[in-house]
Amino acid sequence: MSDSSRAVRFSAFGEPADVLTIGDVPTPSPGPGEVLLRMRARPVNPSDLSMVRGRYGQLPELPATPGLEGVGEVEALGEGVTTVPVGARVVPLGVAGTWAERVCAPAAAVVPVPDGVGDEAAAQLVVNPLSAWVLLTEELDVQPGDWLAQSAAGSTLGRVVLQIARARGVRTINLVRRAGQVEELRALGADEVVVGDGEAAVARIREITGGEGVAKAIDAVGGAVGATLAASLAPRGTLIAYGRLSQEAMPLDTGLQIFRGTTVRGFWLTRWFQESPPEHVAATIATVLGRIADGAIDPPVEARYDLADVSAAVAHAERPGRSGKVLLTG
Repeated sequence: MSDSSRAVRFSAFGEPADVLTIGDVPTPSPGPGEVLLRMRARPVNPSDLSMVRGRYGQLPELPATPGLEGVGEVEALGEGVTTVPVGARVVPLGVAGTWAERVCAPAAAVVPVPDGVGDEAAAQLVVNPLSAWVLLTEELDVQPGDWLAQSAAGSTLGRVVLQIARARGVRTINLVRRAGQVEELRALGADEVVVGDGEAAVARIREITGGEGVAKAIDAVGGAVGATLAASLAPRGTLIAYGRLSQEAMPLDTGLQIFRGTTVRGFWLTRWFQESPPEHVAATIATVLGRIADGAIDPPVEARYDLADVSAAVAHAERPGRSGKVLLTG
């Protein structure tokens, strides 16, 4: 094993193209209770780029390495580790800095990857499949026959939502920006696709739902798009905001909330990890891994880049109209 390994670094918060570099850092050594991982793949997520820009809920001390998830192979064991063998493929939970060749993680915080789950799906386990599963099954408790509305339906998480909804008999209304996405999303199982936002989109959603509005909705965009979903809620309906891709505040009509009794609230997966009992977290992850293994959940990948090409990978990840996640390999 080399004394140094490659890692993506940044020494100031700012635009990724301006602040991200790739270079050699000392290879970490696993301490007691830790394992050393040779990372195999990691996604480029909006949360990663928000952190680089200094806009995330938890910010690292600088200089730092981005990356909040990925899949790796156990390369060495720290003192006292007996629960995971060298050579095992694992997903580290709650470990930052995965955009590096090698990362140390507590042995208690790694999840073994079943043989039926490939690296590309395992690398994306936490941010997209797990978030989508928790949003639908826990936060909103969607049931067969329910209508669920979502924004950013063409995103990786949005496509996973479609997969889960289809398997559970949930009907979806999908808010998108471009008409060119309509047929593609219908082919993926979307029941209805609404293009645009504002009053026309609200009217269309109400028409689809027989004038009632949608009882359950999730939003990754914020701004006018989030406000459209909020205005489309049925009486006592709930909208959960889990992202802010537009970087714009959601302008809410509080009159709708007062007179229709609707709820708009946020969801952050980090808080779910912090507040959920460990046994529940483990069981939920096992369930999602099982759905990936049997093909019910298949997080899409559009492109793969070596760590050295991080600038090109980030530019690709922020390109409109992607059909899957961008992964960093190597």
